[in-house]
Amino acid sequence: MISARFTILLVNQTVETLVEYTEADWCAEDAALKKGSDPSPCPSCGRTGFYAPRADSNVPPRRYRACKFCGLWQGVGKPPHKIIRYECHHWLHQAADWKEPHESWDCPVCGKHFTPVHAVQWPRDNPTHLWWKVPQGFSQAQYIDFWTNLGIRPPPFGIV
Repeated sequence: MISARFTILLVNQTVETLVEYTEADWCAEDAALKKGSDPSPCPSCGRTGFYAPRADSNVPPRRYRACKFCGLWQGVGKPPHKIIRYECHHWLHQAADWKEPHESWDCPVCGKHFTPVHAVQWPRDNPTHLWWKVPQGFSQAQYIDFWTNLGIRPPPFGIV
């Protein structure tokens, strides 16, 4: 059950209201995906295929929800906060990642170093970004097929 506590989030000058994100919420979303449920839409932008509960490799793991389309990032029990996006484009590869606003990034393919001044717009704010063409409302299997057909190794649950 989602709590009735709300947080106001300012994303790209748009005010959005998001409910508090609890450990129980994270566990329910994670369990649903692991059981094969279709990916949920992002509570911020409404897109599917980019939003999921996530955990990092820290011990214990940091649990959060995030959307790689609009930039929503919210840790369990914490308010949403801003993160930045990096992209490396080369004729042989394309890579992207997100970081805290003070963090740099090195492309895992070519090693090019990026600093926060190199941050790019989130796909939601860039109408020419290719991710606007990603079909919506797919099942996990359909998203896995979609990314595979583009030559991209599908991530867990087919969600990038």
